[in-house]
Amino acid sequence: MKKVLFIAAALLLSVVALNSCVEDNLYRGKCQIETVNYAPKFVNEGDAVTVTAFITYIGGGISADLVYSAGGAAEKTVQMTGAETGGDFTAVIPAQPYDCPVEFRVVAKNKDGYTSEAKGKYTVGDVPQDYTKLRLNELNGNDKFIEIYNFGDQKIKLQGVYIQKDEGLNWTGDNRVLDPGAYLLLYSEDVIATDHPDWDPALVFNSGLSAKKNVRIQLFDPSGNSIDDFNITKHPGSKVSGSYGRNSDGKWYVQKATPGAENTNGTDSVEGWF
Repeated sequence: MKKVLFIAAALLLSVVALNSCVEDNLYRGKCQIETVNYAPKFVNEGDAVTVTAFITYIGGGISADLVYSAGGAAEKTVQMTGAETGGDFTAVIPAQPYDCPVEFRVVAKNKDGYTSEAKGKYTVGDVPQDYTKLRLNELNGNDKFIEIYNFGDQKIKLQGVYIQKDEGLNWTGDNRVLDPGAYLLLYSEDVIATDHPDWDPALVFNSGLSAKKNVRIQLFDPSGNSIDDFNITKHPGSKVSGSYGRNSDGKWYVQKATPGAENTNGTDSVEGWF
């Protein structure tokens, strides 16, 4: 009888021990990184970026690091702030220069030594572009130049922006950026060799430009939407001595040429020529 009781007790202890092992194993494993977000969603130059990860682990003892690389540089590690029982963990990536690519990893650890990772990335300035803030600002058929102006308060990428003259393509923007309040100056291929031999080839348009006849210059965004349209259809035939330029009221006048600089208000309107 004692032998039977001893065996029964041993079996009971084995079951308890087995259940304990199973229960322990239930608590062992990797953390769950359920979500990773960063803010602001559209990152501009000067913006520090807050990365937030929601991390859980039934056994607790959670910690997390934010590992990031900016512009291909060596990785840097920042300890994330959060409760070891789980929930939101946050850390901040310092502001980076315009057009800088940033890659980051959230590395979560638990008390049992398991780790989990989740990745993200963004590019500074990779925001929706408001091309409506670009405009044709000055056109000169004597010195053969076209000037574009950014009158907005954000930088604008010019990749894919294009100009047509008399409905024929004659210039397409490269990957440069036009700052707020800045001017982009383009010269005709007709005057590069003689007047501007060192001019950037990416800022040369492939046609002439006349000061004594009808002309149409159109500015388009990369999707083909019209941004601006200068279309003289009633030119009087006499040569214009200066530039066609916008006065401070936004209307077109004959002005003194100011390539790449603020316009000088003119007195002779050409609004009746459109």
